[in-house]
Amino acid sequence: MGRLGRRFWWLGGMAAVGLVLWGAWQLGALNWLWEENHPYRPVVEALSWVAGIAGLILGAIALIVSLRQLQREHRTEGGAATRPAMEVAGKYTVEVRDGRGVQIGDHNTQTNHFDR
Repeated sequence: MGRLGRRFWWLGGMAAVGLVLWGAWQLGALNWLWEENHPYRPVVEALSWVAGIAGLILGAIALIVSLRQLQREHRTEGGAATRPAMEVAGKYTVEVRDGRGVQIGDHNTQTNHFDR
């Protein structure tokens, strides 16, 4: 399933949940939430606390994972900066002939004497 298919199902599912909640609200099925003496109200409040704490923990874990990924990418980019890229190595080639280096590329020729 492609990206468009997943996005379609995700948005369709969210629309269905919204429609069900809107229908429950209009039919009065959620009126028990406002009654202070309803037997299910403490359970729902406790579950909301648990969900809030779990959300904070998951958010902290996601932050830690994303920071580690950024550090890992930073380390790999730093290592790549010390080595020449393949495109640069293909454009500027260095040949060593008889102790002399000849750099050829970008319409210039430069000779370097390594024995001096």
